[in-house]
Amino acid sequence: MLALPNLPNNHLASIAHYFPGLPIENDYFEALPNFDADSEWIVKNTGVLRRHWPDESVERPVEMAAHAAKDALRKANITADQVDVLIGTTSTTRPKINPSTLSNNYMDIALPLQPHLGADNAICFDVSAVACAGFVYSSAVAVSLLATLGKKTALVVCAENPRPILNFDYKYSALFGGGATASVWTIGGDMQGLQDVVLHADGRYFNAFDIDDNHKIMIKGNLIGKLGPSLLASAVTELLERNNLTKSDINWFIPHQGNLNMISEVCQILEIDPSITLTNIHNRGNTSSVSIPSCLSENIERGLIKRGDRILSVTIGRGLSWGGMLLNV
Repeated sequence: MLALPNLPNNHLASIAHYFPGLPIENDYFEALPNFDADSEWIVKNTGVLRRHWPDESVERPVEMAAHAAKDALRKANITADQVDVLIGTTSTTRPKINPSTLSNNYMDIALPLQPHLGADNAICFDVSAVACAGFVYSSAVAVSLLATLGKKTALVVCAENPRPILNFDYKYSALFGGGATASVWTIGGDMQGLQDVVLHADGRYFNAFDIDDNHKIMIKGNLIGKLGPSLLASAVTELLERNNLTKSDINWFIPHQGNLNMISEVCQILEIDPSITLTNIHNRGNTSSVSIPSCLSENIERGLIKRGDRILSVTIGRGLSWGGMLLNV
């Protein structure tokens, strides 16, 4: 377990999201010859009505990330050459099979994104192997590293395109969507934007996710469905207790948008009011590392989340890796 109780004063200066193209409705799957489910089953078992996938001849994760990053920098009134640290995270890119960019067959996000933005002064690296937990892990790394290096500004980018690694003979393929987000973190001032983070990992469940001989993802969904709710609930309890808070001190709860049924189970375990639980899985699907920051960004953009609100967010990803964050916007 890793906890960060002594974070320096920091601020989420901005956050932005990008979803490619027109939404892919559930009837897309009904037309597939070997997909043995209809829209009613998809909605009942996942909560997903639609999702977005990029046209890989036009854009891949890095190109999507560039859209979100430019928007985030604009919102923060920061130029790309002011970015000191650029961190990328993704769970879906693969060398050659599902590369991260149009110009290369590798899987990296941060380095090929740097010239797209003109962030020439930034150190660049990816946080990998945590999958859906990428935003929480990368945000913790960003704020901590800024303090360690004596730098001021970090850009955290999440980008996903699952379509090339989905096996459409299996029902779970309808769950996943693509997209990108970017968040600007700054050090200093009198705010504590990222108030606290808890991170956990258990490699005993590493084989819950795998890749088959055709380079398609395999998931032991029943195992994740059994473990996930209790692990997410425990992260919520840990964050609240460590910070002497109760559920009434939280304005909004943003769980990982993995499956609507899992979200509902977590809320039932914790007795969290559904009215403060924010989701976007119905329109975006499970977008892995993009899920939490996109839900945050969309609800800030629509004016639901306001300045001064306290948000609690928890996530679980491949590994298993899970954790949560307390965030003041």
